[in-house]
Amino acid sequence: MNRFWFFVLFFLSVGFVSAKGKWSSVENGSIWIDTEGNKVQAHAAGFLRVGERWYMIGEDRSVRWRPDVNMYSSTDLQHWTFENKIIRNGVTHPDLGKDRMIERPKLLYCEKTGKFVVWCHWEAGDYSASEAAVFQCDKINGDYEYVWSGRPLGIKSRDCNVFQDEDGTAYFISTIEENQHLGLFRLSDDYLHPVECTVLMEGKRREAPAIVRLGDTYYMLSSACTGWAPNQCMMSWSKSLTSGWSSLVPVGDNVAYETQAASILKIGKKKTPTLLYVGDRWWDKNLPDSPTIIFPIAFQGEKCIFPYHNEFEINMKTGKWKCH
Repeated sequence: MNRFWFFVLFFLSVGFVSAKGKWSSVENGSIWIDTEGNKVQAHAAGFLRVGERWYMIGEDRSVRWRPDVNMYSSTDLQHWTFENKIIRNGVTHPDLGKDRMIERPKLLYCEKTGKFVVWCHWEAGDYSASEAAVFQCDKINGDYEYVWSGRPLGIKSRDCNVFQDEDGTAYFISTIEENQHLGLFRLSDDYLHPVECTVLMEGKRREAPAIVRLGDTYYMLSSACTGWAPNQCMMSWSKSLTSGWSSLVPVGDNVAYETQAASILKIGKKKTPTLLYVGDRWWDKNLPDSPTIIFPIAFQGEKCIFPYHNEFEINMKTGKWKCH
């Protein structure tokens, strides 16, 4: 074979592999190590995909009760590159690391403003503040600037997440009024302020809410309020974000495989994505070494298929996955 045809076949094969995508192996149970050999500190993680790269932010629990917010990036959800400490104790805000701490930071991109926005739980050491906080940055992995903090619309707010709908409308969802209910806060067009609150799961005392939309149906996973101890994960579904949520249905085992929901990721094809559950396996006596757990799940009508896999492989381009 002459050199011309060798290179033609070589580049064709490379193109074929690229189109098919590469398989990534995911193993659960231990804390991740980044590409520099350091422990990944991004607990209660939030995610945002830009192109083929996933950006993950989360609590740096190296100092247990003074978590900064770290950002990492990866194309396979297994090899993580440290990007930046995007929110810093005593630097981003003088109260951070003293009178206030951050929990459950989540990341959004606002197409209207071109800015990246972080919402989080902004709390006092005794959990009496019950506030949220907002930060923004022009660059995804830059140093984020403090925008505001307080009780959204005057409502006590704690454990939280965000959700961006298909029309670009963004929401902040949190446990409200001493963890009695969930509050769904529709955000302003710049994603920086709450403009309306809808009470969900009234009196159900749910936290760690994670919402995903499939077609015309919204699904939510949540946990009970039991501190660091794991409990039964529950699923609810609705055709509307603001009303008609079904009764809570238990999924998985009675302790959610010792995890608490952080995020639900969509991998592969837009119309028929594979869903990955991301949860924290909190180790109360050693929070810095609490591992992040990932495994495939699925929603079928009024059911959630929620089987734990200690190891699996996934094709990040097609979304296909298989067990070891």
